[in-house]
Amino acid sequence: MRKNLALLLVAGIGALSWFGTGTVAAEPQLPKFSTTGDNFGTFGDHDFCRGAVNLGLTAPKGKHGVVRVTLTSFGFMGSGRGWARNPVCRVLMVATQTSGNSVLKQTPMPVAFGPRRGQKVTRDIVTGPGVALVSVIPYTTKLPRISQGNGAGAYVLVP
Repeated sequence: MRKNLALLLVAGIGALSWFGTGTVAAEPQLPKFSTTGDNFGTFGDHDFCRGAVNLGLTAPKGKHGVVRVTLTSFGFMGSGRGWARNPVCRVLMVATQTSGNSVLKQTPMPVAFGPRRGQKVTRDIVTGPGVALVSVIPYTTKLPRISQGNGAGAYVLVP
């Protein structure tokens, strides 16, 4: 009997580790519809620097009609002596939102990511409650503003 109970316990723990128990986030992702996904690649301002970024769209606690845009780096790399001296890749990310509150309103988000994964940049944008289209597109840091990737975006339901 004890062997069966121990076997059942081991099997249950194994099943939980196989399927995962989930992760707890401080701010859950907003309900969204996206055709581009959450990750996108870009390149930056010097020495062939390039990398990938994750777009997170959450609702901060206690703020109605606000979307928190979080860009998380997967790590950037570059080539050459300039990158060895200054391993920071600068890109201008522009968050664009269309909602009942505004049409094509842009919020610039200058970022500087290095080789370390997990670096974050966060901005709160006011969309108003309801459905909103929020997207982030990378651009050059200097004028003229030229796109440096497709970016990512989604329709979100904002509380």
